[in-house]
Amino acid sequence: MCDNKRMSSNILVAWPFGIMCVSDRRLVGLLSGTIRTNRLTKMTIFGCADAHGVIVYNGIGMDDEGQTPSEWLLDLAEKQHLFDLPLADVLDGIKADLEARLRGLRTTYGAEKARHTFVFTVWHRDESVLYGLSNYERVDSREEAKEGSETVVLSERRPTPAQRLRIIATGAHPRSADVPPIIEAIKAGELNRARALAVKAVKNVSYGKKKAKGSVGASCQWAFVGPNRDDVWSGLDVVGGAIAMETPNLINIGTKVPPMGDLFAFFGGPGMIVRDTCAGDERARAGSQYEIASKTTTFPEPRCGICGAPLPASHQFCEVCLYDKTLNRPAIHS
Repeated sequence: MCDNKRMSSNILVAWPFGIMCVSDRRLVGLLSGTIRTNRLTKMTIFGCADAHGVIVYNGIGMDDEGQTPSEWLLDLAEKQHLFDLPLADVLDGIKADLEARLRGLRTTYGAEKARHTFVFTVWHRDESVLYGLSNYERVDSREEAKEGSETVVLSERRPTPAQRLRIIATGAHPRSADVPPIIEAIKAGELNRARALAVKAVKNVSYGKKKAKGSVGASCQWAFVGPNRDDVWSGLDVVGGAIAMETPNLINIGTKVPPMGDLFAFFGGPGMIVRDTCAGDERARAGSQYEIASKTTTFPEPRCGICGAPLPASHQFCEVCLYDKTLNRPAIHS
């Protein structure tokens, strides 16, 4: 059965000089309510013929074939070469693919469960723009429909003279008090602080009413993307610290990943597709396996011996067990 339990928390910011995205990594079973994984990659950085940017999503966590929405995008890139085309064609292609997938899920599980949103934060014609593809919400409105419609609608949010900096949240929304500090940090040019505050906002969602065991995880992937395609940074922010870096998925673009200090590693590039990448020491790589058929690498995620939650090999400690210790502390950078 498909997993769809408002399973993400995403924060996206676009301003005249950059775009930033932060997304949690948890997948929770719809029927069981248990955490299936704490290392699901929900973020894709892409380049196409006339644009580049970041895609995140909320809604469907995994379909009946065991594919995640991130894998839907990778399929479109690998099998249809969709991301070789201009942005308008990319949006049209993903819209058509999403409508077809949701049609089947709607028939099987009903309109309330067949809801999904892809959000694009992109550089297009030297302008940072937010686009949404959804059958129940828009990026230019706060309204949400209880049921997913049969049609996926494209919405957009462009800069205006009165609002050049735009910030939106999709999925489980952060506390209203956590948003203004992110905006203030960006206006002050304090981008690392803005990222830390955005990660903390998602962490506060995770460590809210559900007390660390809900559908939103406390550890996040993040991306900064400038107007030039070689100005892309991404990484992993783990509660309790990380022993490895895991990049978002990459389509036709590369990213710099800062493992420590002023050093950085570079992954991907034009014409390349990179998925589920983990860079770390032997503890992080031990037990990893490459599947030839799916062209994916699986990394170990044993259950925590205390609480039973999945504990990715990239994490030093269990993010669920650290709930009481980290709730009121600043975000920890990896």
